[in-house]
Amino acid sequence: MQRVSRWWHGRREIPALWFLRGYVVLLLAVPAQLILRPLGAPGTLANMVGLGGLLWWCGARIAGLTPRSPSPVRLLLGVAFAAVLVSYAAGSLAGWYAPSNMRQGTDDVWTLVFPTVDQVHGAMVAAADRGLLSFAAWLGIALLTLDGLRSWRDLDLLVRWLCWVSAAYALTGIYQFYTGTNLASYVRVPGLSANAAVGASLTRSVLERVSSTATHPIEFAVFLACVLPFALHLAIYRTRRRDVVPVIMIGFAMPLAVSRSGILAAGVALLIMFCYWPSARRRRALMLAPAVVVLLRLAVPGLVGTIYSLFASLATDPSVTGRTEDYGVVLALYRDQPWFGRGLFTFVPGYYRILDNQILMLLLELGMVGLLVVLLLYVGASGSALGARRRAVAARDSHVSLAIAAGIVGMLVASVTFDAWGFAQAGGLTFLLFGMAGAASRLSYEDRAAARVEARAEARPLETAGVRHG
Repeated sequence: MQRVSRWWHGRREIPALWFLRGYVVLLLAVPAQLILRPLGAPGTLANMVGLGGLLWWCGARIAGLTPRSPSPVRLLLGVAFAAVLVSYAAGSLAGWYAPSNMRQGTDDVWTLVFPTVDQVHGAMVAAADRGLLSFAAWLGIALLTLDGLRSWRDLDLLVRWLCWVSAAYALTGIYQFYTGTNLASYVRVPGLSANAAVGASLTRSVLERVSSTATHPIEFAVFLACVLPFALHLAIYRTRRRDVVPVIMIGFAMPLAVSRSGILAAGVALLIMFCYWPSARRRRALMLAPAVVVLLRLAVPGLVGTIYSLFASLATDPSVTGRTEDYGVVLALYRDQPWFGRGLFTFVPGYYRILDNQILMLLLELGMVGLLVVLLLYVGASGSALGARRRAVAARDSHVSLAIAAGIVGMLVASVTFDAWGFAQAGGLTFLLFGMAGAASRLSYEDRAAARVEARAEARPLETAGVRHG
């Protein structure tokens, strides 16, 4: 640990915290549709930073400059990367094809001319390459967060930064809702080009669904839902009055996307927070909740009713029935390569169909083995964060660990109704949360070890005095 300390405290070194702050800004400030064209969809500025982070972490690891303590999250990240590599090889060896029964009524524009075998193969090879690049970038962010945050203060500063940048992200969504103008459409970055329309509007009922710089309103809502526990943490343990602003901005903007997935993720994340809160805080939350609903209803007439109808009409909602109709056709394709899949990102909607279910997508792309590994990663990361909550010495550190676990579980639940890894911001946040969980776990163990050393140091003079007295 002395070598790690010298590395981090060197005057000429750039702390990982600053690197991660830059990543958060690029992830949210630059629309995900703006890419470096030769790299395709993974060529976002945030992913370029993630790949740089992976190279940085590998170099530091080889040089022995990262913590060597075992970490379940680090191990699971490595196993997940191995599963992605194995699925890439399995898809390349077995090849790909596009069954005719994959077509959907809504996909007819894409499939007026059925693709040839060579066209499918070329598209799938490119898609598999994109999957490797995206996962490598996310892995770099997770590992750099896990081993690069050197103290609870660093973790707290990253959380504060994430909350405030997300508040600005939410504010652009609020502006879009009331003016009809998405500021993301005005963002231009030299060297980057758009692979899809930036700032396009969608509606549900009579309400415009906001997206800010996200690719889709669902991504906007899910991202804010998983950051909401951190905003609550910042408001509860605020050091300045303005620290309540992020929770207000995020809490107000998230429902404006009118997304079932976002509401579901927020509900699950807040439920986890609520279950672990002390009774006094639970009572305050129960008293505040009705007032929040009333204020939301007054601020945006029709919004609460529209959100209620999303869940009240589940049995007849076309978006729900469309998801369930995917199961039979998709599982038939899964049986062709059941164990290791066909390669991450190779279930391309243009050749198959839109699949709003990340769990089902992983089953197809990584196989049963890969899906189980990824689920273990979610469970292991959230479990590590909850373990850090128990071990942490300070109440603030314990609570931020709880917020990390809540965000991870919220993202996992949203993945059942949303293909989270197919969206740059949602995928980036997921792996940032994995890294934060690993960092919290490591820091809590270091706290325990330091407490034991301190206890032994305090006990030694007493033992010496006892011997002398005897």
